[in-house]
Amino acid sequence: MTFNGPIVRPQTDADSLFIEVTVGCTHNSCTFCNFYKGYPFSIAPLEQIEADLKEASRVHPHARKIWANGGNPYALSTDKLAAVAKLIKKYFPESRISTYARVDDLTRKSVDEMNCLRELGFIDLVVGFECGDDEVLKNVNKGYTVADILSGCKKLEEAGVDYRMIFLGGLAGKGRCVESAKKTAALLNQLHPYLLYLNSVSIMPGTKLHEDWEQGRFQEAGEGELVSELIALLEDMENEIAVFAAPNTTPFSFFVNLQSNKGKLLSYMRDFLKSLNDKEEQEASRNRHRKSKI
Repeated sequence: MTFNGPIVRPQTDADSLFIEVTVGCTHNSCTFCNFYKGYPFSIAPLEQIEADLKEASRVHPHARKIWANGGNPYALSTDKLAAVAKLIKKYFPESRISTYARVDDLTRKSVDEMNCLRELGFIDLVVGFECGDDEVLKNVNKGYTVADILSGCKKLEEAGVDYRMIFLGGLAGKGRCVESAKKTAALLNQLHPYLLYLNSVSIMPGTKLHEDWEQGRFQEAGEGELVSELIALLEDMENEIAVFAAPNTTPFSFFVNLQSNKGKLLSYMRDFLKSLNDKEEQEASRNRHRKSKI
């Protein structure tokens, strides 16, 4: 198997077969991210992809979950992705193909293109939208707006493509997280992803956000505010949706259907918040920063 860059995938895709399709991210300029530092965006040759699929089929002939690896393979042209999908289906005809997509990948594709790719196997996308607050999106240089998120995801829904979304709390900074979470909930209430990942940002060395934090341009929210942010988000959400709290960046670990468990979940989170003293808050912050580097 050939990997020229890091394997980055959601926690829930750990049991997938990883096939390198691209390396790096087309944007690679978000202020908080260092996942693809040192890895310029490139496209894996079809010959490499087929060789890897052939090798994998000998070891895991019945794999049903394929993760098309890379920062955002959905940025590739429809023709290129179609060729990749046909190769995957050649060796794993019953597989479900999942991959990352940036919001601007979605806005550049038509509904017809998305539908074509869905029929070929790209039926599950993971969209790291981060939040539904235009000011925050601009400050962290995401490269798109809330209107773009709404437009791109609505096209996915029209094309019948399943999708998941990643929320990254704390990006608004100290004192603004709850307000930003409410804006995010208002956005999500207009969309229909089947799963929402809950994460909180860690300020990683070597990122622009770390530089902003060191120079006082960004003030990091404390653990209590980060928990309050998650509470505000889930409280305002009306979606029939599953939520997954990532234990590496939040003090919680759960994977539940939101609406049927909302009361119990919010009560649990509020009790945690009430019990959080200064010492525990500092320890939780250290744990979040330490675990995010693993």
